[in-house]
Parts: sequence; structure tokens; C-alpha cells
Amino acid sequence: MVIGAVFSGAFAGRLVGEEPENPYTSAIDVRMGQRQFQSKCTSCHGVDATGGEEADGPDLTTGSFRHSTTDAGLFRVIRDGIAGTSMRGLRRAKDQEIWQLVTYLRTLSGAVDLASLPGSPEAGRAAFEQLDCGRCHMVQGRGGRLGPDLSRVGERRDPDELAEDVTTPDAEVSPRWWTVRITRADGTVVEGLRMGEDTSNLRIMDGEERLLSFAKPAVRSVERILESTMPAETLSDAERDDLVAYLSSLRGSDS
Repeated sequence: MVIGAVFSGAFAGRLVGEEPENPYTSAIDVRMGQRQFQSKCTSCHGVDATGGEEADGPDLTTGSFRHSTTDAGLFRVIRDGIAGTSMRGLRRAKDQEIWQLVTYLRTLSGAVDLASLPGSPEAGRAAFEQLDCGRCHMVQGRGGRLGPDLSRVGERRDPDELAEDVTTPDAEVSPRWWTVRITRADGTVVEGLRMGEDTSNLRIMDGEERLLSFAKPAVRSVERILESTMPAETLSDAERDDLVAYLSSLRGSDS
């Protein structure tokens, strides 16, 4: 889909259809989210977030939420509330506080028992390094920025989802990781992750993690590429299981 010179519409703030990713997912954010929960949410959901007879709200520890499946959706539910229910929303809370609440809620579902998985986290870590996954993905502050930070991916994705991520990376690509292809006025083409835009310039990060800025009058067209930039590796079943076990073990600062 070529967008041409219409930057102020499709590329204003973020690409059309793109949902924001949670920017607050560190261990500190989990703790701050827990504090927010304890001060604002326990009267309806209980001190342990399980709801129950003395609480009006539902159990939030199952990992399944009726009104949303994405972090952005949970953000909206927490901020805006749910019509016709006692969930009134936290309209006066700062965006950061709501994102931290989302991060905390994501940690409440039961963790996967790594011993029940067929693969080896240790072998998976070795495969992760051998495949040079760290070139694009960061784990505990080490690695690249061309793909999602995986430091807490074991809290966000279950083993089946991780197996799909590893074997068919194009199956589910967040708009945050779509590539932007820019054709300049002289016909040359540059690709990268969209990083931002103002009235005069469009900025991307290329495959070498260089931040590049393009003056809009010098750009002929802009195209979104919806496929993942992650290569689909040919893995044996054992290699896939090992990678899934390692990724499932990534749960924050203790990983």
C-alpha cells in the first residue's frame, strides 16, 4: 500500500491501525503497577486479584480478560472503564501508571512449569546465541533494538504462541514492528522501523540501528511492509522445543 505524500494522515503519530506497545515492562514497573493495584483496585478485585465472594470484580489471575486480549486494549479498559459495570475507569491516572498496571496484571497468571516442557532452557539459550537472535532482540539489557525486547516474553506469551513465533514469524506481527520502505525523490529506497514524525521530517531506524531522518519534500512515497523482518529458521523439533523452553524462562530480572 503506497501512501505517497499523505504523511499527516496515515503517519501522524503512528501508522493507521497500529496499537501502541506497553513501554513500561521492567521489574520496577511491575512493582509500581502492584502499588497502583493495591491503592486503586483491591476494593473490587480483592487484595490477591482473584475476585471472590467479597469482591465485585472478576478474577484477574487467569491470564484471560473478557474485554481485551492486547495490552493496548487492557490500557483502554483500565482508563475508560466498562459501560454498565462497576468498572468506572481511572481517567485521572497518568498513562505511565495505567501501563504499569497492565504490566503487573500480566504477571498474575500462573507461570509455566518449565519442567513440564519438552525442551531444555539451557540448550535453548545456546541456540538463541548460535542463531544470533540477540542482533535484533534484547534480553536483560543486552542485544539489539530491531525486534521486541524479550526480557519478559515468558510472562506475555505461552509456549504454543512462542513456538509459532519461532517457526512462523509472519503469523502475528505487531504494527510496532512493521517495516517502512521510503522511496526518495531520486529513486533510491531505504527501509527501517518507523521511529517518529513531525511536520517536516520522517524518522526511521535502519537495519544497522542507525537513526535516519528524511525531509518530507524529498520523499516520493512511503510503503508499509507488514511481514516480519525475522527470518523463518528451519529448525528440528528438538531445536524448536529448546528455544521455546528458553523463551518461556525469560521472566524479568531473574531470567
